[in-house]
Amino acid sequence: MQKTIFVVDDSKTNLSIAEETLEKTYRVITMTSAIRMFVILEKIIPDLILMDVAMPEMSGFDAMTKLKANNRYANIPVIFLTALADSYNEAYGIELGAVDFVMKPFSEAVLLHRIRHHLSIDDLVKERTEKLERAIAASSAKSDYLSNMSHEMRTPLNAIIGMTAIGEKAGDIAEKNRAFSVIGNASSHLLGVINDVLDMAKIEANKLELAPIEYCFDLMLQKAISIINFRIEEKKQELTVTVDNRIPNFVLGDEQRLVQVLTNLMSNATKFTPDGGNIEIAAFLHEETEEYCCLHITVTDNGIGISPQQQENLFQIFGQAESRISRDYGGSGLGLTISKCIVELMGGGIHIDSELDKGTKITISAKVQRSDNDLSTLLAHTIGLETVKILVINEERETQEQFQHVLSQLKVPFDTAYSSAEALEHISKHGKYDLYFIAEDLSGTDGIELTGILNSGMDTPPHIVLMLSASRWTNIKEHALQAGVTRSLLKPFFASNIVECVNECLERVFGLEDTKESAHDFTGKKLLLAEDQEINREIVIALLDSTCIEIDCAEDGEAALGMIAESPDKYDIVFMDVKMPRMDGLEATRRIRALPVLENYCLPIIAMTANVFTDEIKECLDAGMDDHLGKPIEADRIYEVLHRYLT
Repeated sequence: MQKTIFVVDDSKTNLSIAEETLEKTYRVITMTSAIRMFVILEKIIPDLILMDVAMPEMSGFDAMTKLKANNRYANIPVIFLTALADSYNEAYGIELGAVDFVMKPFSEAVLLHRIRHHLSIDDLVKERTEKLERAIAASSAKSDYLSNMSHEMRTPLNAIIGMTAIGEKAGDIAEKNRAFSVIGNASSHLLGVINDVLDMAKIEANKLELAPIEYCFDLMLQKAISIINFRIEEKKQELTVTVDNRIPNFVLGDEQRLVQVLTNLMSNATKFTPDGGNIEIAAFLHEETEEYCCLHITVTDNGIGISPQQQENLFQIFGQAESRISRDYGGSGLGLTISKCIVELMGGGIHIDSELDKGTKITISAKVQRSDNDLSTLLAHTIGLETVKILVINEERETQEQFQHVLSQLKVPFDTAYSSAEALEHISKHGKYDLYFIAEDLSGTDGIELTGILNSGMDTPPHIVLMLSASRWTNIKEHALQAGVTRSLLKPFFASNIVECVNECLERVFGLEDTKESAHDFTGKKLLLAEDQEINREIVIALLDSTCIEIDCAEDGEAALGMIAESPDKYDIVFMDVKMPRMDGLEATRRIRALPVLENYCLPIIAMTANVFTDEIKECLDAGMDDHLGKPIEADRIYEVLHRYLT
């Protein structure tokens, strides 16, 4: 950018000479008095000032004194360009703060050289000052961040330690259960803070990676909502969810990371929205090519909003909208930074539209690949599917269109009705249906009254699903069940929930037993658990107690190696901790794989460790392990691994 130089001299001839000398290189603004200079300074701040000393009204020395007295102008470099060629005036000018003193008549080359020299010095000073200010700001932000993180970690730890003591002394089971509940919630919060810190470490080390899998978009969205739904209900907020039917039912992408982003955005929305406020989630297909689908997901609230100044800090590593926000609402302050990195890895971005006291709308975009699977994949049973008759009774056209979209994919016969009277006409004409989806808020004969009519005189009551909001179900549940409602379908009506109702109907109509209770039965299978921490062994054994799997334990890698070498065909699977005394899990796995007795038998060995970085997981796989379970251990993840390798 071209530098701006003010030339101040009461002689127009001198101004013309100076302007002619400088205008090829700089933007030159001339003025005939120092008083005029201060008027222009209100609008334009130059990079350097060339100023005469002897001028009427205000001398150059007086102007220099006034410049230095104003913080806004004090750092502008000033060169005196004057005919007062004596050492006294030169010394006095430098003493007042001028950077140089050039005598008239001047050499064009010398003047240009001195201007370049002082401008370069000024640039260096400004750069150093800016770096120093950034360093001070970063240090301050980091200190605030560490203070906030200390608070965020110590608060749940205090709850865990305190409620553990209370639980130990509790005299009745209700008080103990309350203590366990508080400990569980505090532990989950603490784990979230730790995960944020770990993710930031990955981002700073450029090691954050995606793990694409095929997943159901609808179930992914439900998973994210379920994590924060209790908080929405606690604050009596209204949640609205809209999902574009054009979004593929199944996609290829990193489900876990997308859930992480949405959970963070929704958590912020409910946190910064007052009790009784509104939160809206909308997902739609923005564009589609042969290679990918670009999805846009918005989270909108009517909460406290974010000012433009606060928005500038939202994606800083150690920044929050305001330190007050952290104190008042809590949080690590890393969520949005991590979310931004994740969606950018997904080929998308994040955009914020917000005003103070008017709410916030955050839009994320992400690219995923379309999968060929449809909603029929979620069906647990297909026996008799083509003979099941379904009637959907709802006055809202959008809801009817959603049911048509879902049931058409399932290829199950269905009819629709927009009122109780129309529903009864369908029944009179086509006979009774196996499954009814009935809106609770029908005009005239409402959903519960219609349920009573459908159940009257029936030897075998039909499967009736009442559609309504969660807040309404809490108030009318008992009355609805007495009328004959089988179950509720709560807003928003997710496609996968509709499929779940169809699954239940099939089980009821055709006597198909739900296999959930026996789904995790590993009778006759043997597991070797290599883990040096007794508490971790106890947790795994307790989690697998209902599966009937037999478990032997080894307290280090060397013991595990010996047990397998002694009885190579005894175990069906091994859970191997990585960091153990005497012999770690990696070395133990390498030696197990080298055993001659296992040459023709691939014993599944699963890493069970707190090492969760990508390179650490790769190290486990390179050592010969088949899969990875990250700590803290989740029951569903253990079951998933056991099914994969044992069935």
